Amino acid sequence: MATEVKPVQAMHRDLRDFLRAVEAKGELKQLKGANWDVEMSGIVELIYRDGKGTRPAVLFDETPGFPKGFRNLFGTIGSPWRIAKALGLNENESQIMQVHENWYQKSKHIKPIPPKYVTTGPVMENVLTGDAIDILKFPIPRYHELDTGRFFGTQHGVIQRDPDTGWINIGTYRSMVVNKNTLALHAVPGKHGNILMYSRYFPRKQPMPVVIAVGMDPVLWFLSCQTDVPWGSSEFDAAGGIKGEPIEVIKGQFTGLPIPATAEIVIEGEVVPGEWVDEGPFGEWHGYYGNRGLLTVPEPVIHVKALYHRNDPIFTGSVPAVPPHTFTFFLGVADSVAIRKRLEEFGVPGIKGVWSHYTGSGGLFNVISLEQMYSGHAKKAGVVASQYPAEMGAITVVVEEDIDPSNLEQVLWAVVTRCRLDRQVDFISGCHTNNVNTAIPLKEKRSSDKPVPLTQARMVIDACRDYAWKDDWYPITRVSPGLRSQLFAKWKQILTETGVI
Repeated sequence: MATEVKPVQAMHRDLRDFLRAVEAKGELKQLKGANWDVEMSGIVELIYRDGKGTRPAVLFDETPGFPKGFRNLFGTIGSPWRIAKALGLNENESQIMQVHENWYQKSKHIKPIPPKYVTTGPVMENVLTGDAIDILKFPIPRYHELDTGRFFGTQHGVIQRDPDTGWINIGTYRSMVVNKNTLALHAVPGKHGNILMYSRYFPRKQPMPVVIAVGMDPVLWFLSCQTDVPWGSSEFDAAGGIKGEPIEVIKGQFTGLPIPATAEIVIEGEVVPGEWVDEGPFGEWHGYYGNRGLLTVPEPVIHVKALYHRNDPIFTGSVPAVPPHTFTFFLGVADSVAIRKRLEEFGVPGIKGVWSHYTGSGGLFNVISLEQMYSGHAKKAGVVASQYPAEMGAITVVVEEDIDPSNLEQVLWAVVTRCRLDRQVDFISGCHTNNVNTAIPLKEKRSSDKPVPLTQARMVIDACRDYAWKDDWYPITRVSPGLRSQLFAKWKQILTETGVI
């Protein structure tokens, strides 16, 4: 029987309970009267990219043309404190690398707790089937000015079952509104959802049951859009382990799939092999229209069989754009901890910290900090870390323990002063990528009517002092640990006022 992991603080019951805590903390901004058509998302994009200080979660209400109480939420876990709160970490330690460290330590000891089936829940307050189904009853946004459609799924979970093993997967794969009872599903190659659909169901000409949940528990959202939950393990079980208690689910009437009982909006449906619809374009998480530019792409169709929602539902969305945006912050934590755990599992010692920089939109620009222990140590860490799943060519930089991996200025200083470029920069060719990659020209992606297997190199930069003569390296002009302690003791007030302490 699984052992419960006790959270540091009592954890939230659902998204609404979480939002009450966010509001009490002063990290919720509520706005009224914004339009669903690029206005909501435009406001959020400006706040997250151009704003200063803590970026709030933003809750919109009184959308023109929709009932009061039909709300839109963006940036749910878009700050260090909100990430800590969502994952049950120490909320008093919200410096981003400390959140990384706390999540890394907790994640190593989590024991999966399977979900608990219940007969009903808040999501069943409104049940619509047949002609009553209307996805467009919600103020679903159009996110970018060049988008031609509205997207039901950008902060959501797509729930699927492996027909052979019964394994339940939750992933975040965008879903565009086609009409009031039809969606398009876009799951890129390499993702679990794509593999299940194209390798399990479609070859057998077997309809794939699917559930899409919007407004899930923030823990489920955190897990659904990263790759740290391995094939064959369920995000429901992992979420239960994080919270220390099972996630409550309801067996879907039409699909038999587990429906999060406290979600805000849920659809049940099926994907029929051979049915396609033009999907996109959509501005991507890396800041471009990367999926074959501004073209539409044929994607599988979801026929909605049932629609469930709470009273006064909260539609949750993410605004992918030029970073930083609403999910680069928590992906930085998620990706960096996932990389660190992989290094540990591979047996690479001496890891002092990892950070996935926002400028890389999570997973594309990663920095490993380590204590060099043997020749080739830094390169080994870099090569292993470079294979962390990324949809584009990732850059991995390895620095020593005196460099804060989250501080880009320190990282670049190490690169330009410690890296012998002809010896310490490596390219690894033939690595996975897919058609969102903006470095690959459109003509390569259009070479046939079928998806083209695409690859791109990964780059590893060893920005550590050469291990062979490290002990004789040039002296560093930096305050020593001893002097640092003396200054902290004598000049605590000014150092605190200036943010040093």
